[in-house]
Amino acid sequence: MGACIRYASGETVQVGDRVKTGSGHLGTVTEIIEPNSELAKMFLFGPDQGGILIDEDWNGVSSPLVMEFSEVVKGEEIAFIGRAKA
Repeated sequence: MGACIRYASGETVQVGDRVKTGSGHLGTVTEIIEPNSELAKMFLFGPDQGGILIDEDWNGVSSPLVMEFSEVVKGEEIAFIGRAKA
């Protein structure tokens, strides 16, 4: 992984992290989207911008959520809850 992104609280974002989104729902980080990758282009991120893919739980219904790195760093729409247990 080339991109190293941190939550507003300082922890490094990792696949498997438990988070709380701005909607108040819990979710799990399922992928870190590298800047300029095909996936980043698919989500129409700006130049040199990547993001994360979150599997958000809406009362038992799984819903994908994509956030650009800049949104993660601000911390207004996502909060780190904890690491996945190995």
